[in-house]
Amino acid sequence: MVYRKLGYRLSLGIILLLIVVYSPALAATGSGPDTGLPDQILLSWTEDPATTQTISWRSGAGNTREVVQYLPAADYDGSFTAAREVAGKGSPLYDGYFRWEATLRGLTPGTQYVYRVGREGAWSEPALFSTGSACDNFSFLFMGDVQGGYQEWGEMLAGVLAENPDLSFLLLGGDLVDQGHKIEEWEEFFAAAPEVFRRLPLLPALGNHDNPELFRKILALPQNGPAGYGETIYSFDYGSCHITVLDSNSLGKPGTGDYEKIAAWLRQDLARSQKAWKFVVCHHPPYQAVDNWRGEHLQANWVPLLEEGGVDLVFAGDQHVYMRTKPLWEGKVRADGQGIVYIIGNAGDKHYGLGPEKDYIARAVAGVSSYQLVEIQGNTLTLTSRDAEGRVLDRCILVKEAQDQDSANGPASRAAVGFFFRRALLAPLSMFLQGWN
Repeated sequence: MVYRKLGYRLSLGIILLLIVVYSPALAATGSGPDTGLPDQILLSWTEDPATTQTISWRSGAGNTREVVQYLPAADYDGSFTAAREVAGKGSPLYDGYFRWEATLRGLTPGTQYVYRVGREGAWSEPALFSTGSACDNFSFLFMGDVQGGYQEWGEMLAGVLAENPDLSFLLLGGDLVDQGHKIEEWEEFFAAAPEVFRRLPLLPALGNHDNPELFRKILALPQNGPAGYGETIYSFDYGSCHITVLDSNSLGKPGTGDYEKIAAWLRQDLARSQKAWKFVVCHHPPYQAVDNWRGEHLQANWVPLLEEGGVDLVFAGDQHVYMRTKPLWEGKVRADGQGIVYIIGNAGDKHYGLGPEKDYIARAVAGVSSYQLVEIQGNTLTLTSRDAEGRVLDRCILVKEAQDQDSANGPASRAAVGFFFRRALLAPLSMFLQGWN
């Protein structure tokens, strides 16, 4: 792993040096509405991460055509003369601006590319992206609510990427902003981490503070959810993982709203995936640090679908604390490997306190902004939660193992393989941690 990261950093450094040396004018002028150059550039996926890359960006409303130019990083010599080109599709964003989106197809899996967006005479600075592969050794990042403290959040995010340059993607648990209808807050969100957004694909859930209309206008996300819920309910595969993102604001009760439609889609989405690991991302946590009506509702009406579908981990936010549960199945704490583990994250500067002690909580932290690094090495998953200074708050290791035939009855039979906690390593931060085992 050390040598692989070192090699990655050396090749990345060479490419970045070429970008700086051959693009000094771009580096000096920057981007944004004041320069006439594209800004708010964002990587995501709307199709297969192994062979496609979706790129979106903002520009002035007067531009009639903008494109993406790209080529393999190994062929980049500081010039885009030999680059391929894909035209962006523009749509009105808000007064004076258009949002552009382009999906690059036919890419080579496991390959690094250099790209830029814009038009002749008004190009963004060159940046990098990497396609996915069938590899089962990779890492990704989860963060809970941002919602405020954007600058500090952006600094934390940039630091995480600098320490982990081979991260594959970023999941956000909703509430990207506090007042989702205010353009100014989205401006702060994008301004907090522009270099990260240009390099690391972002796949967020919709939170209750996010405005659905602006969320869809600003972000380019998969459209494979149930009808009417494109980009807010979706799923994608990466390596050995299947990730399902839900809009928990829309998860109602049986017989009301679109419950049957969403539930049918969720069942099918989880059932047809043969990936080793299955994760769900949603804003509201089914198992909570502080009880409210929504937790009981999600446990009764939606958790059974997750258990039926063989989900391993659920990532959520909303409660502005960090929390990890013990394995849970049918509302009860189970032995290691016989239930779903639920994670609550909080990345911004809004903090709540912890509620009464609960038997299902393995670890809880209040008053700290944090991030969760997930590293997958074949059948082993390591989840490490750190604060903004990099101190370890929590760590657990999950291992997939084939089940004995005798264990086919009971909660562990939810998938062809089960998982158990190999060990949990907890940092001694007694000033923040409540003493739950």
